[in-house]
Parts: sequence; C-alpha cells; structure tokens
Amino acid sequence: MYTSDGGASWVREESSTVSNLNAVAISLTTGIAISVGDNGTILRRGENGTWADVSPGGFTADLYSVAVGISGMMACGEGGILLSSFDGGSNWTALSDFGHEDTDLYSVNFDPTHSNSFLITGDNGFIYSSRDRLVQTGSSTDFVTSCGMLCSGFPEVVLGRNGSGYNIRNEVMFDIGDVVIRGATEIVSGGSSYIAVGESGSIFRYSDSEVWDSIPSITGENLNDVSYLAWGMTACAVGDNGIVLISEDNGLTWEISNMGISRNLNAVAGNGAWIACIVGSSVMSGMVNFFTTSEVSD
Repeated sequence: MYTSDGGASWVREESSTVSNLNAVAISLTTGIAISVGDNGTILRRGENGTWADVSPGGFTADLYSVAVGISGMMACGEGGILLSSFDGGSNWTALSDFGHEDTDLYSVNFDPTHSNSFLITGDNGFIYSSRDRLVQTGSSTDFVTSCGMLCSGFPEVVLGRNGSGYNIRNEVMFDIGDVVIRGATEIVSGGSSYIAVGESGSIFRYSDSEVWDSIPSITGENLNDVSYLAWGMTACAVGDNGIVLISEDNGLTWEISNMGISRNLNAVAGNGAWIACIVGSSVMSGMVNFFTTSEVSD
C-alpha cells in the first residue's frame, strides 16, 4: 500500500510475489522503495510506481530488514545473511565474509550522514557497528530494531524483544516495560519523538526526560511497526489483522484508519515528507492479487 499525501488516501498495489513481506524502506532522496520478505524475496518500487522482483538467485533465507543509505542499500535476515546493493536496489550481492552464520539478523540501519556506516542487530544480544564492530551489552535479548536522529548521525537506540533497550551513545541498558517490542521510528532532530510499538497494541513514546511513556492505545492487536509520514507531526503504526493507526500529534493520540484489510501488516516506512509504504503477509499461495485505490475512512 502506498500513500503520497501523508495517509489521507492509500493506493493498494500489486506486489508481484506471494511471499510474506517483512520490511520496507524508502529512499529520502529518490523515492525508490525496497521491500524484503520470506524466501529471499526483494521487491523494488521504481519511479513509475511498479513493484519489480529483484531477488538474487540462490538465496532462500527469510529477510527481516532493509535499509537505504547515502551510497547503497542493505538487507539482512536469518542465518546471518547480509545483502547489499549499490545501484539503487536493482541488483543485490551477498556479503559472504560477514560471518555470524549462527545469528539471525533482525534489523539493519544506516547512519544517514555518512556512507558505509551502519548498525545491525540480531538474536541473543547481537549488535554489530561498522564503526566499533561487535558491541557487547551483556544482554541476551533479541534486539529487533534500532533508531536514531537523522540529522545527528549514527543510530543510537537499540530495542529488544522483551522490552529492554540499549543506548549506543551512553553504553547503558534501559527498560521500556514488560512488553514485546516489534518496531520503532527514526526521527529528525528537534520536533519528533521516538515511538516504539509492540504486542497487544502497546505504544511507547520517548519523552524529553529520557523516559519511555506508555501511550493509551485504541486496539488490542499486535503492532508490528511504526514510522513518521510527516516529521514531528503525522505517524503511522501497523499490525495484525489489517490494523492501521494514524497519529496527527507526534504520537500522543491515535485513530484507527479502516483499510478493509484482514491480513497482517508487518511494516511501514515513510520518508517524513508525506510518502510512505505498507507491506504485509501473503495472500494464498499461487494467487495473484490486483488492487484498486482505497480511501481511508474518517
């Protein structure tokens, strides 16, 4: 699903795959979107609005995360698989010398201010920084996502599946709460607030006092991801059974947008300037799904 007006309306688009899609990222400069999913699936949305399958041959590992940087793109997944692209996402190559084949990699994130600077997280407390290599935290939790301020550089907050977190800059662990965390936002410096989402509709917002405040939710569905559609103002969270939440006040309050979808929505990515994509679970295997434009109900 695609929006170019900050979520006021969404266009349902043909994905060209029957695989579950687990993550999506959008280039802040070109508008190209990349989505990754099960069985090594990689899709690219070009400037013409069509999704093309650009999956590299020979890879069957599930991919869990994708990121777009200044000079390239990266995707990661189960069994330590790490892929890169340096031609706008058209062609992908496995980084065979990365190692860590015994580690499932759950998130990859770029420093938007420097090329070839990235952070990877995974199971059993795995954090890999391109600057510091392996980061030892003493935690055994699965680190599932990371986020940072786009204007100030390297991702600095890593969040775990059990509600714990690690601050890269301060080198300290912290706790959000006794809840499964599934996704968090990138932000711009000034105006935006970190938002994390998770099981049973849980939403947390990072306050100026360096505390993660629990925000009242209006759904009991698991929330799988969250992203800003407009920096410091409009945010979108997505989850199981087609749930889509929109906040127009920087994550303080939320409303349900009825998309008429029952499948699980796994990821959302925005460029902070009204453009965003949502991806999710597959239709029945072997079916091709053609979509039409759908307006978000008030």
